[in-house]
Amino acid sequence: MAKKTLTPEQAEIKAIKKSRKSMNFSSFLAIVLAVVLTIGVVVIADNTSSKLVTSNNVNSGENATTPTDTEDTTEKMDSEMIIGDNGTITIVGGNDDSTNKDEQSETKKELSANPAEWSKEDIVAVYKNSAAKSHKVVESSQVYAMPKLVVNDGDGALGFFLKMITPVIASVLEKNAMSYEGITGGYTKMVPNDVQSAKAYKDGDYIVIEMVMVEQTDGIYGDYQGGSVGHAVNVLGNVATAVEQFPAFDIKFEEADIKIHYTKPTVKVKINKDGVIEKGTWSYDAQIYIRNLKIDSIMINKADAEIIYTITTGGGF
Repeated sequence: MAKKTLTPEQAEIKAIKKSRKSMNFSSFLAIVLAVVLTIGVVVIADNTSSKLVTSNNVNSGENATTPTDTEDTTEKMDSEMIIGDNGTITIVGGNDDSTNKDEQSETKKELSANPAEWSKEDIVAVYKNSAAKSHKVVESSQVYAMPKLVVNDGDGALGFFLKMITPVIASVLEKNAMSYEGITGGYTKMVPNDVQSAKAYKDGDYIVIEMVMVEQTDGIYGDYQGGSVGHAVNVLGNVATAVEQFPAFDIKFEEADIKIHYTKPTVKVKINKDGVIEKGTWSYDAQIYIRNLKIDSIMINKADAEIIYTITTGGGF
């Protein structure tokens, strides 16, 4: 029988296994998993702002990744939205610096009955109030796609493995959604300067708000509800802390260059006559940039990935 000729990638895998007996095949695949974790494919599921309700995620089960609970954002709004019988909207704002509510100076602003005439400030105020009002009564669903994952330009053993398994990972991610209670993002901190463009308009009895947020770039120690995008849609946050939950990997974060750039951050919601977000879609593309990251004895010279993250409520809009 003729001796089988190995491809360069197969030869490298064989050499790695031979030179390091402690790294068996399953350990090598664990390194692959560490790379995937590092670029944030899985840690997105760790950054929802409310308690997890149901999960079909690949980590579901006794040891499933559970979103981090945060303070109840509905109690932190400094203004209130009042919807009149005729459809008019009045924003009543209070001064939360005062410890005595009776001493708080209140301002009232009645908005135009035509949302198309609202300013960016008006749109942000209405959105924040609607998000706060909806937080306890709606359920959101998050899904993510991974159209791109390239490590070391696809060369070498690790690049070769990831190139082979990326379609499988992408398929699993796209087919598995996670549902949770509440509205995404640190919306209580949203300000008009977070918004690149905004518009509002009537759709029957509904008010529709569409916003494009200012793009944002984070390192590995981000705040998952911080920044212009984080105020609207939960971002990856502190990737280093998330991956450190897997102590089997010695990941040299400090020596690497890692950036996450959030592009196309959009919000589109449909608000009913009670001021509740009945339908909504929040999304962004996360462009992951990694250079010179060492995981155990393997050097990731270059890794690039794209994650499309989408959250919907009420089936989306």
